[in-house]
Order: sequence, then C-alpha cells, then structure tokens
Amino acid sequence: MPLRNWEGRAKQSKSENLPCKINNQQAPSGKRQDCMAKQFPVFLICYFFAIHCSFAQSDTVRTHDLQEVSIQAKGQSPAYVSTSVQQQLTAGRLEKLNALQVSDAVKHFSGVQVKDYGGVGGLKTVSLRSLGANYTAVAYDGISVSDNQTGQIDLGRFSLDNVECISLTIGESDLILQPARNQALGGVINMITQSFDSKNDGKRHLKASLKTGSFGLFNSALLLHQPFNPVFQLNATGEYLTTKGNYPFMQMYGRTDSVSKEKRLNSDVETLKLETNLSGKFKNGGKLLWKAYALLSNRGAPGSAIYYNPYSGERAEDRNFFTQIHYEQALNQKIDFQANAKVNFAGLDYLNLQPSLHNRYYQREYYLNTGWRYKLSEYGSVAWVNDGVRGTMYSVFSNPKREINASRTTWLSAFSGKYERQRWTITGSLLYQRAVESLHTDRHHLSPYIGFSIQPLTRLPLRLRLFYKNTYRLPTFGDMYFSPAPNLDLKAENAHQSNAGLTWTGSFGDWIPNLTLSADVYHNRIENKIVAMPRGSMVVWSVLNYGEASVNGLDVNVSLRLAPVRNIAAVIQGNYTCQDVRDKTDGSACYNQHLPYTPRHTGSGLLGLEMPWFDFNYNLIYSGLRYSNQTRQRAALLKSYTEQGLSLTKAFLFKSYTLRFSAECRNLWNTQYEVVKDYPMPGRSFYLGIKFIY
Repeated sequence: MPLRNWEGRAKQSKSENLPCKINNQQAPSGKRQDCMAKQFPVFLICYFFAIHCSFAQSDTVRTHDLQEVSIQAKGQSPAYVSTSVQQQLTAGRLEKLNALQVSDAVKHFSGVQVKDYGGVGGLKTVSLRSLGANYTAVAYDGISVSDNQTGQIDLGRFSLDNVECISLTIGESDLILQPARNQALGGVINMITQSFDSKNDGKRHLKASLKTGSFGLFNSALLLHQPFNPVFQLNATGEYLTTKGNYPFMQMYGRTDSVSKEKRLNSDVETLKLETNLSGKFKNGGKLLWKAYALLSNRGAPGSAIYYNPYSGERAEDRNFFTQIHYEQALNQKIDFQANAKVNFAGLDYLNLQPSLHNRYYQREYYLNTGWRYKLSEYGSVAWVNDGVRGTMYSVFSNPKREINASRTTWLSAFSGKYERQRWTITGSLLYQRAVESLHTDRHHLSPYIGFSIQPLTRLPLRLRLFYKNTYRLPTFGDMYFSPAPNLDLKAENAHQSNAGLTWTGSFGDWIPNLTLSADVYHNRIENKIVAMPRGSMVVWSVLNYGEASVNGLDVNVSLRLAPVRNIAAVIQGNYTCQDVRDKTDGSACYNQHLPYTPRHTGSGLLGLEMPWFDFNYNLIYSGLRYSNQTRQRAALLKSYTEQGLSLTKAFLFKSYTLRFSAECRNLWNTQYEVVKDYPMPGRSFYLGIKFIY
C-alpha cells in the first residue's frame, strides 16, 4: 500500500514553544499541503461519511500499519512566517501567569484591551486594537462561541484548568481551510482544550486540581481521559467554582483627599461546568471531534461604587448548553474536506430588586459549515468554505412589560488562496456575507483580505509582513431591539485594518537558545460606528450610528529564553502597545478627541525561573492614563496602574503520577485601581493550589 501525505513532525523540547492546533490541524510551518473548496449542499456531509465507510470496507489489499516516526528538528514558528499577527500562550506559560480565567491570560497579548468590571463574576470583554469587543471572535476548539444579544463574549466564563493553548490572530490566519465565521471579524481568540493525544499510550489518565484563596474562593476540577480502542477516546471534564467576592476597596470622594474603606457586596459567584469530548482517528486519515458543553451560573452584580450607597440588588442566572462536531479528511493527495456543525442554547434571567425588574433572555442558534481545499501545485492552494447560521432571540421585559421575538439567518461564503515559498508567502480571501432578518431588510457585503510575508535576506532571520482586511459588523439584537427607543435602521459598521510589521527570531548558542522580536504599526478606521447615547436621562438610551473613529498604533513583543547553567532556565516575555484612538466624525463636538477607555500606553511582562528546587514566576500588567468619556474632565480621568503578581510551584514526580503544588500572590502591592470607572478591582489576594496528574 503506497504511503501518502507522510510528513515528519518537528518536536521542540519545551511545551511553551509548541504551536497551537486549530480545528485539530497543525499550525502552518514550512511547506504544507493545502486544498481547494467547492460549495455543495448540506447532505454532502452524510455522503462523505458514507464514502469513509465504503473505503474502509472495500480495501482488500493486505496492509501493514507503520509506527509513527518523529524527527527531531527545529522548525519555523507559525507566528514568524504568518502574513497576519499571531500570538499564543501554551499550557507551560499559562501556569506562570497567576491566571484563573482566560480573561486574565489574554491581558498578556499586545494590542488587547480587557474591559473588566471587577471580581471573578464581573463581566470581562476583549477589544483588539480598539476596534471594539464586537470585532473579536472567540472560538472554542476552532468553532466560534456566539452571543446574539450583545455580540460580546464574556471571557470570564472560561477557566484555564482545561485549556492547553490560547492563540490570538489579528487579521486572518494563513490556515485557509477554516470556518468563514472565523474570518468575518477583526481577529480571533481560539481556545484549545486539553487532551492526552500526545501520549498515545492507550491508557487511562486522570487530572484533579483544587485551589482555594482570598475572598472565599474554592475551585475544583476533574479531567478523565479514557481510550476505548485505537480509534476512539473520551475526555470528560467537570469544574465547580464558588466565591463570596466581597473584597475591600478604597472609596474616594470627589477631588478631596477624603477616603473610606468599603467592601464590595453582592459579588458572590457559583458556577458548575461540564464538558465531554469524543475524538476519533480513522485509518483513512479522517478525524472526528464531538463536544458537549454545559454551564450553570448564579452570580451577583455588585454594580458601580456609588457614594454612601453600597447596596446592589442585581442578580444574574446563566444557563448555556451547546454541542458541536468537527470532521476532517484528506480525500486524496489534492483535496481535503472539512465540516463543522453546532447547536447552541442559552438563557439569562436578570433580576434587579431596586428598581423592580425581571428580564429574561433566551437564545437559540444553529450553525453549519462545510469547506474544501484543493492543492494547485506544490506551493499553491485554494479553499472554498460556506457557513450557514440561524439565530433567534426571545426576550421578556417586566418594566415596561413587553416581548421581543427576533431572528436572523446569515450566509457566509469565503474563497481563499495561498501561495507559499521558502522565503515568502501571499494569502488572500474574499468573503461574501448576507443576513436576512425578521424585522429588517436584507443586508449583504463583500469583504476582502490580502496578506504578504517575505524574508528579504536568506542569511538574516528577519521577515516583513503586510496585510489589509475589511470587516462588516452587523448590529446585534441588543443594539436594535432592546433599548427603550429601538432603532431598526441602524447601519452595519464597516472597519478597515492595515498592518505592517517585522519579526525576527534566532538563537545565540546554548546560553540563549531562543530569542524572538516583533514590531507592528497599524491603522484602523471604523465607519458608521454604533454607540449608545442617553435620551434626556440616564435611564432611557438610544443606540445610533455615530460617524467615524480612527486608530493608529504600535505593538512590540519580546520573548527570550536563557539557559545560563545546567538545569536552570529563565523565560522573559514583554509586550508593549502605544495607541492613538480618536473620534473623526465630521461636525462632532468631540472631533479629534480620544475615545473613552483607550490608554495611550499599555504593557505586560513575565519572568519565569525554572530550577530543580521550584519554579518562580513574576508578572505585571501596566495601563496608562485614560478617560471614561470624551469630555477629558478631571472627574472622568482614570489613573494609570501597575498590577504585579508572584507565584511558586513545585512538582513531585513519582513512578506513575505527579503532584504539583502552587502558591500565588496577585496584586502584590495592593494597588487600588479601576479598569471601568466606579468598578474597583480587587486588591492583594493569596491562593494555594494542588494538582494531581496520573
């Protein structure tokens, strides 16, 4: 039996240097096989599963399975050769960040602004390069997470205990065979869940963890890996988290020096998460991943810190369930096929005792994706992917009493191409988007992307990257229908992203085995920006299109690994962002003023020491001055801050299992600060953890 598509895989010595997998595909490196896509109806998914079965039954030639071969080599990082901006945090580095939730980890990406309302249960949304949270796609094992109500994904709902890798792409990935939905926004944060595929030993594995600490935090998690046979294996995860969240803060009164020590109330959180993954690898090269996810959450909303009135009667109960399936297969040496499907159900009960409000929101979404990739030659390939999304939203409001029932069907079709040589890569795509709504006229748009990467000199490991991307962002159901003054005539936002960057990677002997530097300058322009404005009072708001915004910025990233002596290594990582974000709306009273919550300077740093006795980690987050509105008055000024943290970890290795202990201190100097005005963040806190791995 002839061998096809055999390829050696390069392994690196440290887990934090391994590239992420997206949709169970290895991130691009060197020469890769790409394929062209052709659009077919939904029933073709069943058809190709039938082909898979028939191939398995009709092969009568005697075959011999060869053992997997690994080649030890140094490969080029996907972020180094990519035409877009890519950053990643793998499991090894995530353990060094003192991070509990995904929102804590992504703060260490450059160009990222996390709007954090404080505490474990506070809302946490992410904006990439000041485009807005609605331009950030969040994917879970390669398939997008959705929220039809707000379009903003709360990253606080995702913990890190079951995450193997977090990758960030600003622009568009060079993996052209990906869902069109992931290409439709300004960037993608992709979370890859943990598995034991790399062990491939056919044995059961177990991981249990327990963490407790300040403000009544208790977090426990259990992960079980059970292989059934050489084809199928199961990963099951359960996690429970509870915290009182009643952390102290300093309340400042106006421009005076008068302060008082207060405590956040109604900040408790209780969350239960269950997840099951069934994966299969077939002899004909087909790969299957089925996931079922359930989340139950009951939390209080402490509200803003109002003078002399710490009470808050807001409660939120979340229920979310989704199931998704991914299948991919190389049909022959030139054609690859991929299919994704997802069903999502979400419910939110919002209760406010003062004033008396009880609003209920119910979401349903059905998603289907098919894609094809065709290899034109050794260097070139094209892909065609098609997505269909049906989303509904049913809401019941108590004051005033009313009901809203809205739906939207969206079709996305993307044609992509890539041509890659050893020293240069060019990638392009054209995305067509059409939306049919129950209460609005049809919308459609064509969005192009073009990216280019080149290594000018053969002997110098320096690459130049350029890209342009157009994004068409539809108004959410919340934008159009949930305001007391609904606006069904909202225009879709139209954003233009331009980027030019340099990246360099190399080594200097055994002492400095790895050094990576990158710098990017970029310009974003947003037309028909959607904003919410008060109509005569702070209770009644209108949502409308508000002209144009402009973003100019610089991102710098440094990653260094040192190995000065045997058995001791240091990891140093730093990110810096400088941004100028202004209102460019003609005739606006705030023309050329900085937009709210856009600091000019932000940065992060990480220092990790790996020693035989224990591992020591230090990290910091910095944010400069910014304003909560465009008036630039002193009352709207938010001071700069630096949050620092320390952690110590020690692993004990036994014959068949590992015990890892950790001790953490967050906000080491008890810095009092706010990310969102009047929502104070927690001060100094301590945590202890233990993890058992079998």
